[in-house]
Amino acid sequence: MGTIYVGILFIAIGILIRIFPNLLAGYNQLSQRERENSISNGLPTFAFIVFCLMGIILIAGHFAAIGLNKPSLSGSINISVILIGAVVLIVFGKILTNKRVKKTE
Repeated sequence: MGTIYVGILFIAIGILIRIFPNLLAGYNQLSQRERENSISNGLPTFAFIVFCLMGIILIAGHFAAIGLNKPSLSGSINISVILIGAVVLIVFGKILTNKRVKKTE
């Protein structure tokens, strides 16, 4: 049951990041130019999608583990999803922050 709560928490965090991008770690330390780049490149939207997917996969993994009669599998899925999600957020978040937007004039 705790896995379902964690999944719902991840979905809630994703929604909050979509509304308030300042909740992203390190966002306040970005220069104004990097903030504009990250917003125009869709960093808050990307973080929203990743957190929501993490929550959905956690919840689905919990029910899959119950369906397979292996409740211990749920713990492995939790750790895997959280670690992979963190790596994806760090790597692609950095790319989205530093990528320059081409302006058409």
